Amino acid sequence: MNSNYYVSKTEPVRNGDGTNVYFTFSYPDSNSQLNGNVKLTNQEYIDALKNGTADDMYSGLYKAIKAKIIGINTDSTDSTTMTANTTATAAATTTATPSTTQEA
Repeated sequence: MNSNYYVSKTEPVRNGDGTNVYFTFSYPDSNSQLNGNVKLTNQEYIDALKNGTADDMYSGLYKAIKAKIIGINTDSTDSTTMTANTTATAAATTTATPSTTQEA
């Protein structure tokens, strides 16, 4: 599944408390794409880079992105931590999934 991710850009958050990681995820069956970004704390970003491998230096970032997206989409009790970017990512996730039709 890591091969479906592409990290397009990373940049520090303006106030210095983390790093924005911009990514593209390609759905393997439908050829749809999800573009978004997640904010990692400075420590999360450093740990993710340390978890990379010689074959794929971004593999740790891919895992951190997946974990952050799962956390955003499953954490329904703490809505104060959601930002506009995470809301857009969650909405994009919903619209990017393939639709199914029912036959009569």
